[in-house]
Amino acid sequence: MKRKEKLGAFILLLAGLITVGCSKRTPRHSSQLNNSSETSSISSSGKKVTKKEVKKDYKKLYQPIFEDYQKILTSPKDTASIASLYQSLQATERQINSWAVENAVKQADEMRYAFADLNNDGIEELLIADLNVSGKYFLTGLYYLQAGKPVLLAEGFVAGHGGARNATLVYKGGEVLELSWSSGTGQGYGTLYQLNAKQEQVTILQEKEIQIQANDIAADFGKNASDQIDLRGLDWQEFEVSGRTTKSETQLKAPWNANKSAKLEAFIKDWGEKLGQPNYQKGIVGGDVGADHLYILGDGPSEKMNAEYTDTGLGNAQYRIVERYSNWDKYPDVHSYFFAITNTGEPIVFHSDTTNGGQMYLKPTENAELQAEFKRLVEEE
Repeated sequence: MKRKEKLGAFILLLAGLITVGCSKRTPRHSSQLNNSSETSSISSSGKKVTKKEVKKDYKKLYQPIFEDYQKILTSPKDTASIASLYQSLQATERQINSWAVENAVKQADEMRYAFADLNNDGIEELLIADLNVSGKYFLTGLYYLQAGKPVLLAEGFVAGHGGARNATLVYKGGEVLELSWSSGTGQGYGTLYQLNAKQEQVTILQEKEIQIQANDIAADFGKNASDQIDLRGLDWQEFEVSGRTTKSETQLKAPWNANKSAKLEAFIKDWGEKLGQPNYQKGIVGGDVGADHLYILGDGPSEKMNAEYTDTGLGNAQYRIVERYSNWDKYPDVHSYFFAITNTGEPIVFHSDTTNGGQMYLKPTENAELQAEFKRLVEEE
């Protein structure tokens, strides 16, 4: 299988479509505290003068990481070069995983970075992600400042062989969950961290062996998807890499985003109430199914749908499904809607009244109002 196909499949896995596992790892973080935060000075007149807060140059603070990625993103994509490259990376105490290095080398054009204050302490963390084939930001590295120095806290990667997998999920309040496993056994190990204030060492809240579940990758830690930080809302930037041609803004523009998703959610609420069906919820709440278990109903026999789930409408499948809504509280009179963007950019809403689980059968909706609103949102600038 090609690497993009593997990574696309793995991201769908993270949405709840696989069973997986890994080996225990001991994180390494020093415990020094940097007290060089904002200070006050005394003027010659003896009055206390508070310095104005100056916006920190986080690129400079995380400079060792950017230097490593300068090497990674300009490295040739052959195996020998990657092995040599790995030995030259020494940005933080915890070394980046060799598979993460290989993933970044091979997906150099898709790598992005963003700064975000995940624990609301006034100091920003550095997130690195792969804008992968399904149009999602797959988090490959999360760094924080400890005593003024960058530390690799958690990462994500897909091994080219052997089945090793790693994923990092970020939650509100500064909690970070790192999961490692082998795709062959379904067993793994996870660590839930808490980012502490003012550049202190992170706290480990939980660490234990896990069994990745088919529909909930974080189930063993009791975390809810609603508590996750939506990575689409961060200000993602391309790496400034010398000697590399980057994609244009037009090429990178996605037809769907978090803002449009919120507008559709508000519309669905009003629309459902008008129909006397006020309880539409995101997802197929009676039992979600994988994109590979969707079928199209036509005049003849049903056909398997060439579809994938994506947050942005970007991807490789014929139908890129960006939203799903259903009203399973009305069982057995259930209606499920799948909002898709085709590989030619056409917005289309599918309806299904399937209630038997496992597989779902879809056909284009006959509701003109719903179809028109989705089309309007997709085409909105």
